[in-house]
Amino acid sequence: MWNVRGGRRRSVDLVAQARAEAGRRHADEATHPAAPARRSERSGLLFGLIVLGIVGFFVVQGVFGDEGRAWLQENACAVTGCTGPGMATAGWLLIALPLLYVVTVGACWSRLPGRARPVVILVGAPLVMSGLLFVPGRRIDLDELVDGPGQYATATGITWAGAGVGLFVLALLVVPVLAKNRKVSLPTAWTPLVAAGACLAMLGVALARVDPVPVTADLAFPERTFTVEGDTLTRTSAADQRGCAGVLEDDRPLDGCLRTVRGSWTTDDSDAVVRLAAVLFPSRSAARERRGSLPDGTGQAGITGEAIDVVSVSGNWVLFTGVGHADGRAVAGTDRGYLLWAATQVGYRFIGHQVGLLVSPTPKDGIGPRTP
Repeated sequence: MWNVRGGRRRSVDLVAQARAEAGRRHADEATHPAAPARRSERSGLLFGLIVLGIVGFFVVQGVFGDEGRAWLQENACAVTGCTGPGMATAGWLLIALPLLYVVTVGACWSRLPGRARPVVILVGAPLVMSGLLFVPGRRIDLDELVDGPGQYATATGITWAGAGVGLFVLALLVVPVLAKNRKVSLPTAWTPLVAAGACLAMLGVALARVDPVPVTADLAFPERTFTVEGDTLTRTSAADQRGCAGVLEDDRPLDGCLRTVRGSWTTDDSDAVVRLAAVLFPSRSAARERRGSLPDGTGQAGITGEAIDVVSVSGNWVLFTGVGHADGRAVAGTDRGYLLWAATQVGYRFIGHQVGLLVSPTPKDGIGPRTP
């Protein structure tokens, strides 16, 4: 029992240290009686948010689904002009903004007055619902959730925002452990700050990976020449612009347009000239509405000489196609068939490159190549 080297004294010291440690814990609990309660409240809030998120995912996907995604993308496209950086930022916000909001509210929840809590939940619900609409499921890829102009930029923004969420979760697991090992107390604001830093870093990556605009003349008309049914057309000019100023004599019927791509083609006998002006809108419904307000045969501004004018709609595009003789002479009845054939080729080629499926027109109803 007795140790000549001081074993009794060491035993007494250990007991005294244990008693002192217990006394400090009791003092801390007496000084901060709400600390355990706050920890319990935060744990309960986190568990409730996880359960609510899982349930909300299925409810939001089932109830709002395609309509909600289309509405959000169309409005983002209208606001940003469907530019690559704009749509990437919109996609990033769909994921990052709900995360930052929830994390900030979770960090400050215990300090919020009771009356403010329902308001905070009501404000955050639409943000969380919007983000859940773009979360891929087990059988649904992200490519199936985004559509329309700037869809690739939107998907890029969503993808890298998801990477930011993953980086934040990793920090959430690692940082508290390191802080505990080093006996460092983390401030309340550390979680929102880490979440914001992770998401902003990934936004920079997303912006660096997108093209400036959703479509250019080079993308819309990638071929210098193409041949259908032995009839070869050669592109003689191509241009693109933001908006649609100058497409028609009056710009008002095309209000809400985003971009315009133009091109001119001539046939291999250099007789027929086709001029196409394709005007992009933020949604299919907007394109159909604008087309419906225009009379058939509406012609492009600035074209001299007699021409056959065709107005059509394809997806988000309203197409203005004008075709006539290279020298501008009058179009005879016997000329209409092969002139419209050249215009049809150009229209089919443009649409094919937009949807990723090139389909050749078939001669019919007197519309066909000049030398069949």
